[in-house]
Amino acid sequence: MVDLESQLVAPSNLRKERTSNCFIYCLAGFVILCSAVLVFAVLILHIKPPEVKLRFVNVKNLNDSPWPPSFNTTLAAEMTVKNPNFGVYEFEPSTVSFLYCGSRVGSSVLVMGEAKGKKTVKVSFGVDVRSNRLPEGPNTLVSDINSGMVKLSGSGTVSGRFTLWKIIKKKMTGKMDCTMTLVVKSKTIEGLVCR
Repeated sequence: MVDLESQLVAPSNLRKERTSNCFIYCLAGFVILCSAVLVFAVLILHIKPPEVKLRFVNVKNLNDSPWPPSFNTTLAAEMTVKNPNFGVYEFEPSTVSFLYCGSRVGSSVLVMGEAKGKKTVKVSFGVDVRSNRLPEGPNTLVSDINSGMVKLSGSGTVSGRFTLWKIIKKKMTGKMDCTMTLVVKSKTIEGLVCR
């Protein structure tokens, strides 16, 4: 009679144990799934703006005059657009400006392009920089031409759209802010620094 009772009780206990194990496995699976989604959201979906910098600037030709003070130069430059994200960044045509004392003395329109995930794209362009584009008023052009060191800056904004798996789409803008010195005597660009 004891054997019969133990046989009747055993399947009921077994069923409770299986139900308990199933609940534990489902809960563990849910926790793992939530952890994976959290890691994905933090690492993959934390979208950063593109990094835009001038890689180099070369002087193709340069004409300068101490009086009246002026300089005319053609620069060949290369800019990089770095995509720090996993998706694709497609950027629109944009303008890079070269400034002297805060005034634009040259600009160039860049073509549209694409930077794949975690990749850097190089964009080459040329620009004519002319001091006769300076507005009327006081400036330091006389002393800069006489010293042979003309301080320039380059600035630009690259706008575009970031896409991940054709599901996540976000507009992003990268800004470039660089300084450099045009050395008149050697006809070179020195001290190129981008922030």
